[in-house]
Amino acid sequence: MKRLIVLALALMGIVSVVRAEAYQPCDWERQIVAACLVLEASNQGEHGMQAVASVIANRAERDKSRYIQIVKTPYAFTALNEASTGKTGSSGFANHVRRASRDLNWSLALRIVDQLYADSLADNTYGADHYSRRDQLPSWSHRMRATAVIGDHLFFRAL
Repeated sequence: MKRLIVLALALMGIVSVVRAEAYQPCDWERQIVAACLVLEASNQGEHGMQAVASVIANRAERDKSRYIQIVKTPYAFTALNEASTGKTGSSGFANHVRRASRDLNWSLALRIVDQLYADSLADNTYGADHYSRRDQLPSWSHRMRATAVIGDHLFFRAL
């Protein structure tokens, strides 16, 4: 009986890995994640936007089906606070996507999002799951290890 339970649990783990591998985001989801990259780090170029994408992946433990949930979490990304906390009403993330899509780095952000979902994006943050402006040291950062400085951001990983 014990072996049967262990086998069942192992199979459940395999099924969830296969489900995550097969996950393909819809276009709107890609655009929301790309908007997050642009609005958080467009001024820091490709490496800065890749770093934000890495944080999303690290928070989701590389489960692609959770990336959009991570991005939409209230207060998770400052640039999206208005939408993630419901203050935009029925328009949701539309205004953020519209604003981000006008940025010169929009097409680059979409390519980074595609790399993120294809598992071909290298983690340039060394496992970071949080970041802040590098000229600030939030109280939550004292319980974390700094992993990288990229552009204007300082990246952290939970201890």
